[in-house]
Amino acid sequence: MTNSSGAFSVDLAKYFRIDCEAETPTLGQRLGLWWGGFGLHCVAIYRFAKWSRRLSRRSRLIGILPRAVAYVLVLVADGLHHVHIEDAEIGPGFYIGHVGTIYIGGCRIGSNFSVTHNVTIGVGHSPGKAGVPSIGDHVWIGTGSVVYGAITIGNNVTIMPGSILSRDVPDNCLVGGNPARVVMQNYDHGRLVGRGAGGPLET
Repeated sequence: MTNSSGAFSVDLAKYFRIDCEAETPTLGQRLGLWWGGFGLHCVAIYRFAKWSRRLSRRSRLIGILPRAVAYVLVLVADGLHHVHIEDAEIGPGFYIGHVGTIYIGGCRIGSNFSVTHNVTIGVGHSPGKAGVPSIGDHVWIGTGSVVYGAITIGNNVTIMPGSILSRDVPDNCLVGGNPARVVMQNYDHGRLVGRGAGGPLET
């Protein structure tokens, strides 16, 4: 997986495309994003905390100060923005659209992942599904959704707001409901994940 600094450069480029609507934003746009982009703050804290942990593994002495700073910043993200990310592995292109009551457990998530407020990605305890989700690339999870259990979510999946998902999902699907199910196949969510287009794919 890309290192934290490389991953964050991809995260930041995605914020530029979505929030600033520009590949190369102006200085004013950049300052505005950093000033009011609370989701970006949380993503930056997540990347810094991952980097500090890796540094500490290489040298506990050198890593003491970064780990301490990361600890405080994680508390700020948790307490102020209500965004809590366990020791998850999230690929480059991580985007938090709106902060507030986001919990991401210790799962593995691919690149170009987008999430918004009131979302839980957590542990399931049902027989045969005990564990956390594994999520592919280019996945978007909408407001108020709960994704849990040892399930596999494919690439290019859109999870509609308010979904309760505890089953595997194949690639290129739109998922929704409680319990969530596939409501459309070959769904193009490019606009949601910052790649343009959007809507059903041509088959």
